[in-house]
Amino acid sequence: MSKSTVKVRFAPSPTGELHLGGARTALFNWLFAKHNKGKFFLRIEDTDRVRSKKIYTKQILDSLSWLGIDYDKPIIYQSERHTQYKSYLKKLVDSKNVYRCFCSKSDLQDSRDAGDYKYSGKCRDLSMEDVKEKLNQSISFTYRIHIPDGVISYNDLVYGKIKVDHNEIDDFIIVRSDGTPTYNFTVVVDDNDMSINHVIRGEDHISNTPKQILIYNALNYTVPNFAHLPMILGPDKKRLSKRHGAAGIEDFKIQGYSVDALLNYIVMLGWNPGSEDELFSLDDMISKFDINKIQKKGAVYDEKKLHWVAGQHMLMKSEKSLLHEIRKEDPNWQKHSKDSYICNVLALMKIRAKTLIELKDACIYFFSDPEEYDEKAILKRWKDKSVNKLIINFINRLEELTSWSQMEIDQALRDTSQDMAVSAAKLIHPVRLAVSGRSYGPGLFELLELLGKMTTLRRLKKAITIFPLKNV
Repeated sequence: MSKSTVKVRFAPSPTGELHLGGARTALFNWLFAKHNKGKFFLRIEDTDRVRSKKIYTKQILDSLSWLGIDYDKPIIYQSERHTQYKSYLKKLVDSKNVYRCFCSKSDLQDSRDAGDYKYSGKCRDLSMEDVKEKLNQSISFTYRIHIPDGVISYNDLVYGKIKVDHNEIDDFIIVRSDGTPTYNFTVVVDDNDMSINHVIRGEDHISNTPKQILIYNALNYTVPNFAHLPMILGPDKKRLSKRHGAAGIEDFKIQGYSVDALLNYIVMLGWNPGSEDELFSLDDMISKFDINKIQKKGAVYDEKKLHWVAGQHMLMKSEKSLLHEIRKEDPNWQKHSKDSYICNVLALMKIRAKTLIELKDACIYFFSDPEEYDEKAILKRWKDKSVNKLIINFINRLEELTSWSQMEIDQALRDTSQDMAVSAAKLIHPVRLAVSGRSYGPGLFELLELLGKMTTLRRLKKAITIFPLKNV
């Protein structure tokens, strides 16, 4: 394969937002182009006048931009190419590869009711006189392609050799009665005009491929290579849909997933480099992407695996990188704090988050005193005023410390528990609750060291004025 000649495209319809399957198709095309130093184009298939919306076009473009999937210009809009489709239709009419079909919907339904689900070819051999007569009567018509005898055979880059007998295909419509071209016609014209030589798309298009090859042949076009990607399935092994909880790309962004983690997860939906590796940077994906390693078996969407991948990427990132990502979406986040302090907080807390939203939430008590406290933890860890006595003793020891370090804080707590004849846990849990409002988090002594002496004492003193919620 000549790496300089690869030309691929992603061709979404703006009838909805960009979903996981569409994003995977875009990513695989993009990686294939990047790996082979080729071209990646974007085409908006907006010929459906009713369902196509500009808001969805914008959302698709925004989602691709967020994912970092760039494309070679210009963007092609099918709605702007009706002149070209008419021109190629005329070629097909002149070459007698297509013909006008005057059969009404009721005619076709009667045929189906009689058990004939293929078009009968009733209008295929109408004489010029018959055609003129029907045109003079203003009878509406479609254009159908004349299917010749033979067999279509092509090598799918994923599924291998595929053969389809022409007898299995009826004379399908390429232009509707309202003059709008059908998908199979426009896609062939567009791919040829764009010099696309590799068509990489979902396996739901396998049934369209033989029809498109017939149109390629009728127009004397060079047939491109085809690769059909396995379906993405839900946990129940049925086609992935919203009922499985599958989010659109915009939703993943809102939920705070990082781009590199999401791309890493998406690339594994049907592809593996042939190793045990599961974590990839973008450069890794580009260098390792091999279309021959795409799997035939349907890929199962696994939210737990997504969370694991996201968590691993969180750990691999530097704190400066995480801060940059957060402020890219939320420019004023913790601007009142020093970046050095924020990075120390992120270093401590990133192990506990899989998304940037979770990370921001996990860090909140490092920047402001708790306004709410875990009610279950209060009832369990601060049952009566005996806890207040423990905390007051601990406060006194902390105030005496001349060095604020994990070791010194740890020793102060151990000394307090020993002096009060209780286990260290009896003090650790209410202290955590007092300073963070939560019953979980990082190691307590790391937490207190990072909060600092003044903040820790202030929060402990506040807590003894609030708890217990009632005397027991």
